[in-house]
This record gives sequence, structure tokens and C-alpha cells, in this order.
Amino acid sequence: MADCIVLSDLHLFSRRSRADRHQRDLLDAARRARTVVLAGDIVDFKWSSVGGAEATSDAARAWLEELLEAGDDVQVHYLLGNHDHLPEHIERLEALADDDDRFRWHPFHLRLGGAVFLHGDVSNPRMTPARLRAYRESFARHPNQGPAMERLYDALMALRVHVLGARVLYPERTVLRRIARYLDDVQGEIGDDIRNVYFGHTHRPVDGAEYRGIRFHNCGATIPGVDFRIVRADLS
Repeated sequence: MADCIVLSDLHLFSRRSRADRHQRDLLDAARRARTVVLAGDIVDFKWSSVGGAEATSDAARAWLEELLEAGDDVQVHYLLGNHDHLPEHIERLEALADDDDRFRWHPFHLRLGGAVFLHGDVSNPRMTPARLRAYRESFARHPNQGPAMERLYDALMALRVHVLGARVLYPERTVLRRIARYLDDVQGEIGDDIRNVYFGHTHRPVDGAEYRGIRFHNCGATIPGVDFRIVRADLS
């Protein structure tokens, strides 16, 4: 049994998501785990094909309930990402936490043992805790892009612009440095002696790269052209 598994960037309900191909593996892993950490962008409101914010929020709650049903004793932690930072969704998360004490949600970061979990949008350029909040709010104000932007995005995906863009925007060493700086900024909230950091957002898998004595991990994303895996987290 894995003590803790972590995954991010499923981008559920968007046309680009391939999360359904991993659903059985995810439920099997959750059934064997004590803790599941969902590290943001689990739901993609910006590109949702389900409908508006309310319909997508309802679908997200149903998906989370299925995950919780996979294991009687599993504890699920949900970290918000930029694509699922929406008031309607937060209301559903709060309600689910009230209804099921095995579920908790967190706006920015989570500390479990020697590990820190965060979405990873702090790896954007010049990001601070205050700018992170403003960045997230910009997604909440523009939750859905509409059919014209969908078609444009599909064309860019076909050209694999998203893969090249991730390589240019998120060089591994730069990402680790920016996340480490954010951890310094919030040290009063999360403490020190961090040994492992698990993050998402960049859509670039990272397997234990070390920076400043901390090992960093990223499971990738369930979108075309990007590798994805469910990561076993080390909480020691």
C-alpha cells in the first residue's frame, strides 16, 4: 500500500484532456493509498466542454465523490490550481469537506511530513504570494473561452505549440529556483526542513531533481504530447 500518491493537471472536462485513459489506474491507486493529493488543475473551467461554471462544478463534485468511494479510509487533499480556482468550485469543495471528513481542500499549499505540495503556478515569472492571488483571480473572472478560442487552441495543440511553449517558459532549473523562492516567502506558514516538493502546472515531468537540498517532483499532465504518471510521495 502506498502511503501517499499525488497527481495534477488532469484538466478534466476539457476536450484536450486524456484523463479518462488513466481513470482506472487512478481509482486502483486510490484504493491502495492512505492519502491522495490532487495538486491543482484537476478541473479545467477555462476550456470546459460540460457547460458553464455551475455544470462543471457539479461534474467535478461527482468525480471527487467517485474517487472517495474508491477507498474506505483514503484521505483526499485537493489543492487549487489556476484553471480550477473558481468561486462555484470552491463552494462545492467546501460543501464536500463538510459532508465527508476524508476530504480537505487548500488554496495554495499543503505540508505533510517532510513534503510540500503546491500547484506550481508560482513558477511563473516574477511571482510572489500577492501576485499569485491576483493571477488566480484573473482566471476566476474569465472562466470559459468559448468556441472560437477552442478552435484556435485545438489548432495550436495539433502543431504541438503547447509542448514547445512549456520547454521555453519552464526550464527545469528556473522552475526549481522560483518554487524555492516561494517556499522562502511562505516559510512562516509551511515551516522548514522540507525534503520533497510535489508540484504541477508546467506540464513537464520532473523525477526527483535536486535544488538547495530539496528534491522536486512533477507528474506531467494528461494532455496530448505530454507524459503523465501517478507519483508516490515520500512524506518522511
